[in-house]
Amino acid sequence: MSTADLLRRQLRDFAAAAVIAVLFASCAFVAGRNSDLAEHQLGLASRSVDQLIAGGEALPTVTGALVAPATPSVAHPYLRHRQLRTPSGWRDLQPSEKWMYDAVTRFDREGAFTELVPDGTGRAIAVRAAEETTAIAITSPTTPAPYPFLVMIGVLGLGLALTAAGSLVGGRAANLGALAGIAALAVPTALWHAWIATTAIALVAAGVTLAQHARLTDRLSDGLVRHRTALGFLMPAMIAMFVLVAAPFLIGIVLGFYDHSHNTWTFVGLANFGEILSGGGKQLDDPLNFWFILGVTVLWTLANVILHVTIGVALALVLSRTWLRGKGIFRMLLILPWAIPNYITALMWHGMFQGEYGAMNSILHHAGLSGVSWFSSWATAFSANVITNTWLGFPFMMVVALGALESIPKELYEAASVDGASAWQRFRHITLPHLRPALGPAVALGSIWTFNMFNVIYLVSGGAPGGSTNILVTDAFHWAFERGERYGMAAAEATIIFLILLLWTVFGNRVVKSKDADA
Repeated sequence: MSTADLLRRQLRDFAAAAVIAVLFASCAFVAGRNSDLAEHQLGLASRSVDQLIAGGEALPTVTGALVAPATPSVAHPYLRHRQLRTPSGWRDLQPSEKWMYDAVTRFDREGAFTELVPDGTGRAIAVRAAEETTAIAITSPTTPAPYPFLVMIGVLGLGLALTAAGSLVGGRAANLGALAGIAALAVPTALWHAWIATTAIALVAAGVTLAQHARLTDRLSDGLVRHRTALGFLMPAMIAMFVLVAAPFLIGIVLGFYDHSHNTWTFVGLANFGEILSGGGKQLDDPLNFWFILGVTVLWTLANVILHVTIGVALALVLSRTWLRGKGIFRMLLILPWAIPNYITALMWHGMFQGEYGAMNSILHHAGLSGVSWFSSWATAFSANVITNTWLGFPFMMVVALGALESIPKELYEAASVDGASAWQRFRHITLPHLRPALGPAVALGSIWTFNMFNVIYLVSGGAPGGSTNILVTDAFHWAFERGERYGMAAAEATIIFLILLLWTVFGNRVVKSKDADA
C-alpha cells in the first residue's frame, strides 16, 4: 500500500472513531457540567439557610428570608396570611413573593427540603425550620458553562496530527499513530474526571486499531462503497430504528447505573441492580420484593400462554371443520377481542368485575351464587387479570393455528383414515407436528407480550390487593412515578426484564429447533 493510500485509510478510520469519541466526550461534559452546577447551587442555598437560622444574612446572589407561621385572616377565616421578617420589622408577603408562600406551605406539609427549581433556570431552593419561623433561600438564575469548542478542536487537531505522522512513517507506526491519535481524544474527559467516557474512548481506540490490523475496516469500507445504493434505500429505516429503538434502549441501560433525586443524577454503579435483586431487605413474601414479583410474573405468563394456546387451537380446530356453516361470521366475531385496543378491553373488564352491580357478580347472582369481592384477595384479583388477558390473547393463537391448519395437505388425513388411524392418532401424528413450527414463534412472541402486559394489570386490578398482583413492568412503573421518581431503579428493573426475556427467547428457540430436528 502506498503512503497516500495508507494516509487516506488512517484518516478515514480516525474520522469515524472521532465521531464516536466526540459524542462520548460531549455527553460526559454535559453530565459533569450539570452535576457541578447543581452541586454549586444547592450548596449556596443550603449555606444561606444556615446563616439565616444563625441570625445572619443570606450569601450574595441568594435571596433569603425568615417567614412567620401562617395565621388565619380576620375577614376570611379559611384564608391564611404569612409575614416576612425584614430589618425594619415584619410585613405581609407581597403577590410577587408567592413562591415563598408556596415553599413554606410545602415545608409545613412535607418538612425541610433542598432541591433545584424545575423551571430550567438553574435556581436552587432550600427551606428549613428556624426558631418559631421558617428559613428560606433561593439562588439567582444561572447558566451552565459553554461547550468547550476550542478544546475539542485542539484535541481533534492533535489526534489528526498523530494519526497522520504514523501513516507517513508506515509499518507498525501507522497502527500506533492511529491508537495514539484516537486515545488523545480522551484527554479532556480525563481532565473532567469522567472516567467512564475516558474508558469508552480508550476502548474505541483499541478496537479501531485491532480492526485496522485485521483489515476489517478496509473490508467494511469496501462493502459500504459497493452496496451504497442499497444502503441509501435502507438508511431512512435505519435512522428511524436508531432513534425509536436503539437510542432509547441504550439510554435506558445507562440510566440504570444512576440514581435520580431532587432533579439530579448521581452515578451509583450496580447499586440499583443490587437493591432490586436483594429484595430491598424485604421478606420473600412481601409484595414489594423483586423475587415475589418475579414469581407472580412467571405464573401470570404461564397461565395466560397455556390458556391462549389451548383455547386458540381448540377454536381453530372447530373453525377448520368442513361441516361448520357460517365460519366467516364466527371468525370475525372471535377475532374482535384482539382487534379492540387492549386498554379499552381492560377498562371494560375492570367495570365488569367491580362491586355488587358488576356484570360478573350479576351473573353469579342470577345463578343463585353469592357475589365475589374480586380485588380483595390475591387469588380472585389474579384470576380477574388472567380472565381479561385470556380474552385478549386467544384470538392471536387462533389465527396462527388456523393458518397452519389450512396448510396441512388433506391427503395426509385421507391416507391415515384408510390405514385405520383414530381421530386422536390423526391429531397427534399429523396435526400437532404441522402446528408446532407455527406455534413455536407465536408462543415465544405471546410470552413476551404477556410478560410485559402493563395495561391489564394496571387497569384491571391495579396491583390490588396491596400490590400483590403487580408484575415486573408495573413495578418498574411504580419506581418511576410513585416512589419518589426513582428513574434509575425503574431503568435497572427494565434492563433486568430485558435480560430475562432475552434468555427465555434464546432457550425457547433452542427447544423448538431441537424438537423440529427430532421430528
